[in-house]
Amino acid sequence: MPVASATLVADSVKLIRDDLSTNITDPISAARTGRERFVMTSYPSRPVKYPVITVRAMNVAEVKRLGMSAEQMMVSIPLEIRVWARNEREKDELTEQIYARLRVNQLGAGSTTTNSLFDQKWLSSVNVDEADENGQGGVKSRVMEFEYKFLTAT
Repeated sequence: MPVASATLVADSVKLIRDDLSTNITDPISAARTGRERFVMTSYPSRPVKYPVITVRAMNVAEVKRLGMSAEQMMVSIPLEIRVWARNEREKDELTEQIYARLRVNQLGAGSTTTNSLFDQKWLSSVNVDEADENGQGGVKSRVMEFEYKFLTAT
């Protein structure tokens, strides 16, 4: 599914979500029901079984016009990919799987490049640990920010 200029934000998020959903191993796949998802585009409002991965677009912006009279633009598409896990080990393992998948999926058939997303960069990674209702260690989380470039059509 190539990313289109008219729907570049939604297409980019769906492309990465679907790729991660297909290529990252869900540690509890046998325990999930048919309605539960491992990789989502937003944090669900209903209760979930951890771990989950969320993919969201962040501050999408035009970086530069590609020529004085050109209508084509280079667009920066930062994506937040967040791992919500039951423990530190699970959080680290899923983070490593995500990075490895995105790194190797830049080139080749079905890659992000063939789907119009270029120049992938891992910009940051921040741990965010939540406390449970008793103030104890709760959900373990890591927020990763990746960036892709996209060339708009004329």
